[in-house]
Amino acid sequence: MLDHLLQKWHSVFGLTSPEIIVRAPGRVNIIGEHTDYNEGWVLPGAMSRSLYILISKNEYNTHHWVANDLDEEYQFHSTSVEKEIPLWGKYVGGTINLYARDTGPLNILIGGDLPVGAGVSSSSSLVCGLLFALHDIYGKKETTEELALIGSRVEREIIGLQGGIMDQFAIMLSKEKQVMMLDCRTKKYDFIPAALPGCKWLLINTKVKHQLIDSDYNQRAKECRQVVELIGTLFPEVLSLRDVKMEMLWTVNLPDVLYRRARFVLEENNRVHEMVEALQSHNAILSGQLLRASHDGLRHQYEVSCTELDHLADYSNQYEGVLGSRMMGGGFGGCVICLLNENVVEKFSQHCVSSYADRFGFDPDIIHFELGNGVESVVTL
Repeated sequence: MLDHLLQKWHSVFGLTSPEIIVRAPGRVNIIGEHTDYNEGWVLPGAMSRSLYILISKNEYNTHHWVANDLDEEYQFHSTSVEKEIPLWGKYVGGTINLYARDTGPLNILIGGDLPVGAGVSSSSSLVCGLLFALHDIYGKKETTEELALIGSRVEREIIGLQGGIMDQFAIMLSKEKQVMMLDCRTKKYDFIPAALPGCKWLLINTKVKHQLIDSDYNQRAKECRQVVELIGTLFPEVLSLRDVKMEMLWTVNLPDVLYRRARFVLEENNRVHEMVEALQSHNAILSGQLLRASHDGLRHQYEVSCTELDHLADYSNQYEGVLGSRMMGGGFGGCVICLLNENVVEKFSQHCVSSYADRFGFDPDIIHFELGNGVESVVTL
């Protein structure tokens, strides 16, 4: 992969090598969905599939950015007005403007084996990798935690997606073979081994990305804020859904939709803590039960699933040898994450693909992965 990208670099930018190469992983999330922007708890990790960002300063006063996997380029003179910038270019430009506005123009090549639109946070991978590269190339002093927080600002302030800090912390700070138990209010985190004896984690990509994610994601965040405002009239100590207790939901006369949104977040926070205990005690049965319960809540209470995700989760959760499965990510498409016995992985994958293709007319992607390290620079020989 990297050899191919280096060849592409030289074909576009000439003989000069990139000044820095950064590997930025995708993100998986074992459990804890839509809890991060409610100052709750999450359990993510970095996956072995990644984006690579090759970068150097441009001596001709021109920005030249290349998205290899999309076969797209974007060029503009540093003094010109940017027009018709593609979405990936908005992430690149927004990151530069927020973090390194006063720096000069850059040559940037982006590519890898990370699927776009699959709910594995390829956009945050791009932002975090670029921040890491800019940090090194210009000798900046921020800590990795501070870079992660800047990455979350890019999502909110530049792109307008009202998310939390989970993706950026996982991508920046993860450790191999472990998941991060992250407190999204205090920003404290611990690492927990995610391996369960005789089991494998697996992603299945629906290859569907409904165009509801941005508007509906922000709508869910708005609904959660409305719950906090209503409950806060009786319980002023409540600053976010993290502070809400179940009996408060019963005390305040919430509209049904707000009650269901809030109840999901409270129950999902509890599931994160239960999953930590299940992983630490190597309890695969409980881990699977928590995944199933999470999907049920995402489907019926938070209402961020879709037909394709539900089909995969339902099929998986009825398959002998699968301990549990749920949708992962913002919703309305993307992946499900499965925990299954390692001796049924191949058979299950074949049957699952066939079932999905029979229903929807195209194959899903089976994504094998390991839990890896966070963002890191790459040394080439």
